[in-house]
Amino acid sequence: MVKTGIIGMGIRGQMYAESIEQNNQASVEAITEVNNESLEKNKEKFNTKGYKDYKKMIDENDLDAIIVATPDHLHKEPVIYAAERGLHLLIEKPFSNSVSDAEEMHNVISKNKIKCLVAFENRWNPPFVAVKKEIESGNIGEINSINSRLNDTIFVPTEMLKWSKNSTPGWFLFPHIIDMACWYNNKDVKKVYAVGTKKKLISLGIDTYDSMQATVTFDDGTNAVFTTSWILPESMPLIYDCKFEIIGEEGALYIDLQDQMVKHAGKSYKHLSTIGTSINGELTLPPTYMLNSFVDSIVNNTAISADSEAGLKNTKIVEGVHRSIKENKAITID
Repeated sequence: MVKTGIIGMGIRGQMYAESIEQNNQASVEAITEVNNESLEKNKEKFNTKGYKDYKKMIDENDLDAIIVATPDHLHKEPVIYAAERGLHLLIEKPFSNSVSDAEEMHNVISKNKIKCLVAFENRWNPPFVAVKKEIESGNIGEINSINSRLNDTIFVPTEMLKWSKNSTPGWFLFPHIIDMACWYNNKDVKKVYAVGTKKKLISLGIDTYDSMQATVTFDDGTNAVFTTSWILPESMPLIYDCKFEIIGEEGALYIDLQDQMVKHAGKSYKHLSTIGTSINGELTLPPTYMLNSFVDSIVNNTAISADSEAGLKNTKIVEGVHRSIKENKAITID
């Protein structure tokens, strides 16, 4: 049994706890949450021990793994504390929003030879997995270019994330689609150029970017273009809109997560989110499949692809995006 502690019981932490409850090889032994109301609610909900201090949780329990589900900018300290004690780690994306912090985290994880999975959940998302298999089959030939956009409605930075001022759509959304491009292309990014807009959210008292656009160049000379925004109107069919286009030398592939096959017409027109629909009471979410893979890797001692090295590379690219915007020039990625 993989005895697990969870740090951060927001939307993601609760989802991971629910997923663990359905995994017969893992258990939620303890949780950490700084909000008193949330801590008490989730202690009762998951029938587990609760702490406000993650160090105390780790020190007082015989744990095998830790899930770090804190906000983007609060990953480093709990990751290092857990890694130094030999605990396996599942870390929310982005791995870090600082390259220096990400390098330190990666070095400690590698030194202690623990398993680490960075939550690039689309590697377990059926449409993206189907495309990966199609690329590997050779049916579209070598990838020539990639175009992708991932947007959220304005509900996300204004209501859902109380800490959005400490993040950007680049840190919150780009890691997903940039990881997919690297996973598909299997190439390293060498250069990035980006632009960004600050207007709408600043007018609402939230000092962060509304949108960002980035062009990255891979080491084989091919390019990918990424667009992200989190100020879409709340009338959108879903809270997010993700499109992906992969153009190969012999064909092309297209992903549209906005259209999930079911549409509802009534007082308003909306799409139903079918990816992740529970069946027979069981979760079918990509993050659930991802967590199950993490547990399996611990139980069976198998390798993880979305590891701390992938997380570090991703952080270097996304930090490069932000540097490019600030410095108004192309940035070389080491």
